[in-house]
Amino acid sequence: MEFINEENLLGGIIIASFLMGIVACRFTTRLFEVSHAARIAQSTIYSCLAMCAKIHEDMAFLMELKHKYMRESGMTSGEVFSFCEVDKKTINNWKESVVQRMILLAPPSFSFMIKFSNWREAMQQLKDMYDNKE
Repeated sequence: MEFINEENLLGGIIIASFLMGIVACRFTTRLFEVSHAARIAQSTIYSCLAMCAKIHEDMAFLMELKHKYMRESGMTSGEVFSFCEVDKKTINNWKESVVQRMILLAPPSFSFMIKFSNWREAMQQLKDMYDNKE
């Protein structure tokens, strides 16, 4: 009996082509899944940074309003200055805490997307991401 003939060869080619198609399809699907997840992670980082920037802006406005009312209420400049210093330290601690939490809690597979280690670098990355969206 002969196992290799035209019929068997054609059937083998068809089966091999089918299996290679399955492998190629799985590989392509996985590649699309990873790239889509990376885009979602980048969008999430952008949204988190934008939200933090807005919160910082609102906190700075409220601090100025607070200090204005403190001056108008008759507090001495020394007392107002003391409160200003405490508020500045509180905001700086909050900013660094937010950045460190984002770095710490980022999924390991997407941590390479976080290209900042402090508030200034985070806001620069936000600006760069914003510029790239346009």
